[in-house]
Parts: sequence; C-alpha cells; structure tokens
Amino acid sequence: MTTITAEDPKFDLLAPLGTDAQVLDRVDHLIALEERRGRSLWLFFLTADAVQLPVLVPIDDMPAISDPDTARSICRIIADVLDESAPGGSAVITLVQDTGLSVSGPDRQWLTALRSAAATTGAHLRMLCLATTHGTRQLDP
Repeated sequence: MTTITAEDPKFDLLAPLGTDAQVLDRVDHLIALEERRGRSLWLFFLTADAVQLPVLVPIDDMPAISDPDTARSICRIIADVLDESAPGGSAVITLVQDTGLSVSGPDRQWLTALRSAAATTGAHLRMLCLATTHGTRQLDP
C-alpha cells in the first residue's frame, strides 16, 4: 500500500474530483510513467465530496486472465475501506498495462468481473480507467 507523503504533490490533494477529466488527470499524476510497465491494478478512494483519501493501493502482477474470486476480494476491500473511512464515497480502479490504449479481451474480462463483484459486494466505483505509457483513458461504463 502506498501512502501519500509530506512531499509537495503536483496537485491539490484536497481539491474535489468532480469531473471525469479531473479523475483522469489525478490518475496521471499518481501513477508515474515508470510504474506503467507491466500489468497491475491501482485503487484510490474518494470521500462523498469527491476528495481523495491519502492512500493509493497498487496491486502488482495482476494475471491476464480474470478471476472472479480475486475481483470479489478486491471489491470487498473497497467496500470495507469506504464503509470505515469514507461513507458515501467511491473508488477509482485503474488497470495498468504497458501496451497501447486499446482494451484487450482479457482486460474486458477483468472489467466485467470487477463491475460484477462491485455490484455484489456493495463497492461503489466512481470510475474504471486504463493507464499505459501512452496515456490514461476512462473505460466504458
């Protein structure tokens, strides 16, 4: 788990992320280019007022093939964090891969598994993103 430290970030941590563009910009600031090599999943959390909590959770070595049990575990963690630390809040999930901005079949399977798991666990997702060395984009809702 990564915690945002006392370093002066290049953004205002207390500024609400009210638009999709602001969320994507925050993802770009949080996940450095060198961290976009390989496959991982990143989580960050927003309060009900869309202010980011000071915790960033990278999950390295994500398998290419989706696993419903892993997706449920991730979404249970999201639901627990939100219940405890940000009631009424939401999470942003970013799939990181080192290829272009196109979404592969396995990526779609992971997204489907995560959306399904979020629905069954009560995890409120603000946005699903794809981040690569070529940029960041929102994945279709």
